[in-house]
Amino acid sequence: MGLVKRGKELWFYEDLYTDVTYGFKVKRVVVPEKPTGFQKLMILDTERFGRVLVLDGIVQLTEEDEGIYHEWIGLWPLFAREKTPENVLIIGGGDGGVAREVLRHPGVKSVTMAEIDQVVVDTCREHLPAISGGIWNDSRFHLIIGDGAEVIRKMKGQCDVIIIDSTDPIGPARSLFDTSFYESVYAALREGGITIHQTGALLLQPFEAPGSWRQMECIFDDVRVVQFTNVSYMGGPFSLTAGSRGRRTFRFAERNARRNFKAAGIKTSWYSPDISAVPYPEFQRRLEIDKYGEEIALDFVLPEKKKPSLKQVGKWSRDLCKAIDMIPFGEPMVSNPEMGDGDTLVQYIETSAINYRRFGNVAAANCFTCARLPREKAAAFTIGYFGVDKAVCWHLPRGVFSDIRNVRRDTRIYEAAAAADAPASAVLRPRLAEASEVFKPSFRLPVETGFSPAFELVMDIFDCDFDRISSCGAVAAWAKASARSAGLKTVGKPEAPDFGHAKKKTAGPSVTQLLRGGSNISHYSINWLMIVANLVVRESVPLHRVITHAMDYFQGKKAHCWILPRGTAGRSLKEIAENTVLFEVRRD
Repeated sequence: MGLVKRGKELWFYEDLYTDVTYGFKVKRVVVPEKPTGFQKLMILDTERFGRVLVLDGIVQLTEEDEGIYHEWIGLWPLFAREKTPENVLIIGGGDGGVAREVLRHPGVKSVTMAEIDQVVVDTCREHLPAISGGIWNDSRFHLIIGDGAEVIRKMKGQCDVIIIDSTDPIGPARSLFDTSFYESVYAALREGGITIHQTGALLLQPFEAPGSWRQMECIFDDVRVVQFTNVSYMGGPFSLTAGSRGRRTFRFAERNARRNFKAAGIKTSWYSPDISAVPYPEFQRRLEIDKYGEEIALDFVLPEKKKPSLKQVGKWSRDLCKAIDMIPFGEPMVSNPEMGDGDTLVQYIETSAINYRRFGNVAAANCFTCARLPREKAAAFTIGYFGVDKAVCWHLPRGVFSDIRNVRRDTRIYEAAAAADAPASAVLRPRLAEASEVFKPSFRLPVETGFSPAFELVMDIFDCDFDRISSCGAVAAWAKASARSAGLKTVGKPEAPDFGHAKKKTAGPSVTQLLRGGSNISHYSINWLMIVANLVVRESVPLHRVITHAMDYFQGKKAHCWILPRGTAGRSLKEIAENTVLFEVRRD
């Protein structure tokens, strides 16, 4: 929204979120919005907050409360260390606030600040001079104008503390949120060193801190989330995620902080080692969740001569959203309004997608969510809506970071019933196979053996390239190229809406490429660097080519893959489980 006239008053409303905002009255515009070459910058003057720095429509700091953020991100890692930090690197921080706080520490000998945007530095020096204080005259301070991701690669083993004071993972800060950057940070730290990164509002950006936590957990020896609250950062609890080089670094962080803070003898307005920065238990629980989402796939035999119309299937998709307390996005997409054999309907929801297709007299439905999925409710509603007694159900944990054997343990194959008091069915597991077996020419898909009229290839691909999975254009191009490489016929162009990294229950773009007799419906977590993809087809495809094409395109390092027989009729649950295959693929 930005600047808005309300009668004779001028107000500013933040643009970070598409479904919620906050605003304040503006006394005057000090620096009208202008492009810097990297982003758009504006400085406002207000009665309530003093001067305000805005980048790309998002509040970065206000004179009234900037000290909260700058003291916590600047001083927490310095005092948490066992030894006095001497060399500190700041990535970003062009307003100078972090450098101001770091240079207050008497033990610090050198502070290097790598800021990509010269205009931010110059404008803040002129119009917000109190933020940076006297850093420009301090002989310990060194400014580099350049990309922090490039600067840090040249600083191997030189830093005691690295502070990443970036904007959100959009625009010029995108390169500061991917795995390769974190690897460079780890390499630049000395033993016992600490890095710390702003990772967003814990309520309004629920995937940002967990995503950074997961990436950093793979690289750093220990990871800690620091929670505090800043008035001008909307959403209440705000997070910083810290990583260490050394397993004992955070074990004594609180003890070190009290001792070092007292020895430093500096006075603070907002930071104190006596204030707990431990996240609320609910946020800590979310950080430790080891999966991205979950999905159910249902196959059920339709009543004789009752093949649902587009209108009926569309109503099911909308009503299912209500039944599981989700919100639909847009109207359903269909490959063919006639909804014939193999035709697909897709309904995006706030947590990803619902889809449906029919093979003969068997309906095949899916519901995927990157939030908690009430699977019994979703299954019971679907069974009741279509007037059937039962359905074969696959319950798949999606985006699980742990071992493939744990993925198999948590994958459930069972019969779901419409009646809530129906006896529980047996729960079976998929067959665990090696990728080498699945990629052999002798391996046969369910459609090749005649076991089922269609099959579904489910892929979870991990540690992907940030730039590829965060680009709607790149995602759409992959969906089209993937179909071409597999010899599949596309229906229309790929649809790749971006739900936004800051939405409540979404974490990036999705894509749907409708196919003749099937579909590719995939979702992309920018913060978790993950793809979850579902390819449903009625014909044989070269599995090795399809999977490696996706992994190579997105530079994914590992994939968990399932093969599900879809559209089966008259098959026992045991036979279906035996023809459901789970395997892992690793990229060389």
